[in-house]
Amino acid sequence: MFLKELEDYPWFPSYLRKIQLEYVGWISVQLRLYHPLLKLLQQFPSNKWIDLASGSGWPAFYLQKNASHQIHYTLTDLYPESVSNEVSKHVNVEAEPFNLLDFQLEAGKQYSMFNAFHHFTTAKQKEIIKKIIEAKSSCMIAEVLEPSWLCFLQVTLAAFIVQPFTAWAIRPFSIVRMITTYIIPIQMITVAWDGWLSVLKSKSLSQYKALVSDLADNQYSIEVKRIKQLRGNLIVILAQPKPS
Repeated sequence: MFLKELEDYPWFPSYLRKIQLEYVGWISVQLRLYHPLLKLLQQFPSNKWIDLASGSGWPAFYLQKNASHQIHYTLTDLYPESVSNEVSKHVNVEAEPFNLLDFQLEAGKQYSMFNAFHHFTTAKQKEIIKKIIEAKSSCMIAEVLEPSWLCFLQVTLAAFIVQPFTAWAIRPFSIVRMITTYIIPIQMITVAWDGWLSVLKSKSLSQYKALVSDLADNQYSIEVKRIKQLRGNLIVILAQPKPS
């Protein structure tokens, strides 16, 4: 059995999904978890990116806003209404639900995914990367979680300590967020549960390397690396066609 995070189930209330994803995306930006990716963007030829499983869209917006060169993101998600209203003011959002597993990726495009890859089974993860390779496209996949006690502790602190101290600061301001954080704290419980489950489903650096080990060839480059930082490590998968 493959357990899914609550936010991935269609029956999960859309308003809870939205404020949960907003918090997770917003706090990652405040901690500048994706800052090292700004340098990696320069390795790709195009300034246009399609973000997959975007959630709130905060990580993509952070990169678009802070990149040394002008880049443009288009956000996609199975639940596009989950994109933060603050983000949608500045980033293009695909309005129709985007099911990554059923969609044929476009040739020559650049795709990104931020802290969403662990939501898929190992077989589906490999299928996604194969789709990108077959389309002769490029991708940058970043994960902030690993299967470790440290990540488990970080998720717990983020859900039960950091969240109640910062919920009021997230924009746009939400009465629903205030109620579900301070009065009926279901938001803290759902963030913790999905975070714990995500840690259990995450992979280590060696596991991701094993996942893609047989996919690279003389025409396609795949690199998997860990970027160490005090505020939280990143595991990054970079894949793109080799120059001809």
